[in-house]
Amino acid sequence: MRVSINLASQPYENLRPLYFAATAALVLACVLGFTVAWKAHQTRNETRMLTEQSDRLEKDLSSLRVEQRDLSQWLFRPEVQEIRDRSAFLNALILRKSLSWTQLFMDLEKILPNQVQVTAIRPSLNVSSQAQLNLTVGSMTVGPLVEFLKNLETAPEFAKPVVDLQRFPAEKSPDPTIVLDLSVLYHQSPAAQSSAPPSLSEPEKAPTAEQPKNQMDRQPPSSLADGPRARSRCS
Repeated sequence: MRVSINLASQPYENLRPLYFAATAALVLACVLGFTVAWKAHQTRNETRMLTEQSDRLEKDLSSLRVEQRDLSQWLFRPEVQEIRDRSAFLNALILRKSLSWTQLFMDLEKILPNQVQVTAIRPSLNVSSQAQLNLTVGSMTVGPLVEFLKNLETAPEFAKPVVDLQRFPAEKSPDPTIVLDLSVLYHQSPAAQSSAPPSLSEPEKAPTAEQPKNQMDRQPPSSLADGPRARSRCS
């Protein structure tokens, strides 16, 4: 039987797997380092771009704030405020002149319950320059008022009714009427506005001596004074 004996002072060892693992680890570390460096560079560029964009937006915002402050100061100058008030007054006059009151009463008659009375109608323009009606209505009970609000929501001529104030009668009050102050957007068709009678859409001139006697004795249409259940006060 033979026994192999290695008498060398430094015996041979197979280190090839160790070298291979070390090389693979080194390559992997290089790849990871390169990836981290590339990501850091990309992130730094994006951060610089975002910082520049943020600074630019801050400058634009500051300039807009200065411009807004200047415009606000200009708008609140007395002469500009006078022009704004005059414009609002003229717009209100144009709205009242172009509004067909007969058509308005007919539209209200379609949706007004029998137990509800309209005591005041005030047309105006809201902040969006839309025609708005400020109504004051009254009824003995709450049910007809709720029905009237539902009819306003479903009617095509009216939109977005809002109750501004509700007043209930006192315990010993002789008038048991429940009163609602509300506002609602009103859209009247151009055909109805153009077909409004002259006595409603234009101020009537005083009769002269040359006009016939029956024209001088002409009275306003009874639909305004005796509107069904309306008893309206237009202001």
